[in-house]
Amino acid sequence: MVFPIKRKNINLKKKKLKIMKDTIQEFLEDKKVAIVGASANKENFGLYLTKELSKKAYQVIPVNPKCKEVENIPCVPTVKDLPEDVHSVILAVPPTRTEEIVDQCIGTPIKRVWMIRGMGRGAYSESAHQLCRENKIDVVYGFCPMMFYGAGMHKFHFWLRKTFARLPAEFQLAVN
Repeated sequence: MVFPIKRKNINLKKKKLKIMKDTIQEFLEDKKVAIVGASANKENFGLYLTKELSKKAYQVIPVNPKCKEVENIPCVPTVKDLPEDVHSVILAVPPTRTEEIVDQCIGTPIKRVWMIRGMGRGAYSESAHQLCRENKIDVVYGFCPMMFYGAGMHKFHFWLRKTFARLPAEFQLAVN
């Protein structure tokens, strides 16, 4: 597993993976998810997530102050504008914006944040991760959400990581 931070203590790494596994499971079970950074740009990963999760019967709320809607779904400008019943946020933003977004989550009903990891660095920010810890917001990082929500190539990527012991055996895909 590729983590942005080197871990020396294997037991600590296993404990963190167990906690992250539980948080991923909560994401998969929560059928209402906000995607920060979704836009109408065809190359935007947030757009891709919005489309894919919508196909799987998730209610997706795009968050973007520059867009009125994404895939005919109305956008809200900030995390603070999300409905009270939204508890899960996926960050599809550069790491330079992640801390600002996490700061918006503080004092809201948001319980969990997924800092996406796909190609490149993804949305991970150490300072944002620390802010989540200090405010009891669960975090997932080091994984692309589509490994768990997706099909096709994403399902194959999930299988590869699980098969070659880079993903604990108890990790599961979303039930379609």
